[in-house]
Formats: sequence, C-alpha cells, structure tokens
Amino acid sequence: MISQANWFDLVCKSYLQPPVLFNNMELPGFPSDKIQSNTTGQAGVNTLKEAFIFYQDCIETFEILGKPITGNNKLLDFGVGWGRIARFFLRELPLSNIYGVDVMREFIDICKETFRSNNFDVTTPFPPTALHENSFDYVVGYSVFSHLSEKACKEWMHEFYRITKPGALLALTTRGRSFFDYCESLRGKGLGAYSDALSMMFTDFSHARARYDRGEFVHSNANGVTGGGAMNSDFYGETFIPEHYARNAYTDIFTLERFLFDPSRQSHPIMFFRRK
Repeated sequence: MISQANWFDLVCKSYLQPPVLFNNMELPGFPSDKIQSNTTGQAGVNTLKEAFIFYQDCIETFEILGKPITGNNKLLDFGVGWGRIARFFLRELPLSNIYGVDVMREFIDICKETFRSNNFDVTTPFPPTALHENSFDYVVGYSVFSHLSEKACKEWMHEFYRITKPGALLALTTRGRSFFDYCESLRGKGLGAYSDALSMMFTDFSHARARYDRGEFVHSNANGVTGGGAMNSDFYGETFIPEHYARNAYTDIFTLERFLFDPSRQSHPIMFFRRK
C-alpha cells in the first residue's frame, strides 16, 4: 500500500495537476477555490493538510482500538461537504464503499460529479436518512458536531446507531475549550461579520467556560454564527462538547473510547465512539 506521505502528495497533485490515477481510478476533482475557501477558510493544499491530519488520526485510532479499516468495510462521511475528507479514505477503501450525506444539495452535486459516484445524498437537518440499517463500519464527521444543537446531536447519534453495525467506530469533531478564548479575543477588532459574530456569541464567555468545565453541552445559535441556506438556527451554530458529556450522554448506544486533542496539530478535538 502507498505510504501516507506519498498518498498526501498524490492527493495534492490531483488538485495541482489533474487528472491523477490511483488504482486505475481517476482521483476526485475539486470545486473552485472560492467554494473551498467559503466552506473551510482555505483552499488547495492548505485545506487538504487539515483534512489529512484528521484522516491520519482516524486511521491511527481505528488501529489502536482494534478495528483497522479493510477494503470490504463501508464508511459514511457525515456532513461530507465537497468531499475534502472522504477522498483520503480512497487509500483504504474502494469508491463503492465510501458514502456521504450533507444538508446542502450543491455540495452533494459537487461530490457526485467529482467522485463520479451516486453514493452521496442530501439529508434533512434531523434524521432519519434513507440509508439502510446495520450498513456501516465507520462514520466520520469533521466540523459537524462542532455546530449542531444538543437535540440534533442526540438524534443523529441514534441514527448512527441504526445505520451502523455492532462494534462500528465513529470519529466526530467538536469545538474545544480554547475556542472560547479565541472567539473572545476577537471582540472589538472589526475583522469581519463572522469574526464579530463569534466574538459576541456569548454575552458572558466566563459563564460559558464554567458550563463547559462542569461537563455541560454548550451551544450558541446567536445571530451571525448560524450557517447559510439549509443550516439555520433551529439546529446549527457553534458547539462545544466536553469529554465528560461525550462519555456520559450516549451510554445506552455508544461507548466513548477516546477523546483526542493535540492543539499543536489539531484545531478540533475528536470524539471516538464505539457502537454497542
């Protein structure tokens, strides 16, 4: 199998000098740099670096947890966007075993076109999906549970339980405690509408931190931090899930196996769950 370093270089080449073949398949293309930047804050190699770190953490942790990915496994990318994360798993899985869902139809259209696959579908903000029960061995979701309301998170965890096999692994990111400090530091700097909204999403950041430190789910759907289009304030905003909450909130259906956060290389903590 191609090394991870060489794989990253190959995926970057598929952006810089397409088309690129891998295992007799043309690697997926990319949307415009503008679309990439609007969704991730970066474009091209820079946004791929962030995605690759998450991919590496998933591959490493799945192995540590005794469930390395094999070619006959099936993976769902939850909140797939334009396929930034999903494409990296083509090193381990055939395209036919990679699926994605998103609330934004334009992203699903992009994935269908660039991956040349119909395994991508639009979903509603709250489940259920049209996916079959007991279908998936893995669910990954980057920068999704960092935005969903408590109600939405709970309902999606139950949907993940329905569509995954016993022992399946989930890798879901959330906002970390340090993001409170970052957002508060933006106050009065006038860096733009979104930055201003982040700086004002809590009237009292100290109170929000205290809630987080008590192990509470912290969510803001203040004006300006909700998304556009289908991502409205009914379910979308900025979300901070502490380890204590993650460990105890879904114990009837999932076990939290690892809460991983290395701020020297990651911008989001990753919650790894195992289906019961």
